[in-house]
Amino acid sequence: MQDETRRKIISWYIRFDIFAGMMSGGETMLGREWFAACAEHYERAARDRPEHLGARFEAYFATSRLLATDVALVFAAKTKNSLTDEQFATNIASIVDRLEVYGESLETAFTDPSCFVKSFPDTPATSDDDINDYRDPNFLYEGELFTMNYVLIDVWALELMFKYQLSMAQRQPVPPELTHLSLKKCKMFEAVEVYDKGPPGAVLGCLASLGIASLFLPRDKKHTDWCRRKYALIEQHG
Repeated sequence: MQDETRRKIISWYIRFDIFAGMMSGGETMLGREWFAACAEHYERAARDRPEHLGARFEAYFATSRLLATDVALVFAAKTKNSLTDEQFATNIASIVDRLEVYGESLETAFTDPSCFVKSFPDTPATSDDDINDYRDPNFLYEGELFTMNYVLIDVWALELMFKYQLSMAQRQPVPPELTHLSLKKCKMFEAVEVYDKGPPGAVLGCLASLGIASLFLPRDKKHTDWCRRKYALIEQHG
């Protein structure tokens, strides 16, 4: 964490390490101390510069990745039978509490109605092919808060995988709420896609989350075709 170049490199590696670990149900390649060091660094930076949005966003991302690491580690340990049922239950309860507190902090971080995109005047009219209404006037953050959209979509991905893996570990049906979460992630993807004032290639920042969301969408032609169109869009962006 000594300089910006190394921080960017480790953040890039961490993102893919977590994604691979969660999707495979295995551990991350890096030890937890790497993720904890990142989280501590960015949390300290955010405390030192409370008005600096960049530091605040980095702290959010680092917190999400540490939580995701702990999720991957606890389920990997369960798979290896290196945790008793009591230890597993205790760890899961701790993660649930941390996710709830973190989620509430994000929901209440920026609530002024002026923070959100209010209209999408140049987008196509609604059609039967739509699976969501991304035109929600209190959903997509704009301007200097645009990065918050990526923070949210990452947290929703974490919540999706955690609840899915928990249902598998407990041998219970997949919770119906995962479909709702997936549709919310798709709504964010499409809102980012059509917003014409975002950074160039903004939709690429949602790529991994789109892949996770597609696992839990309804298995019908409408949703399948929607996913195909979005994957084609990603390919067009290189």
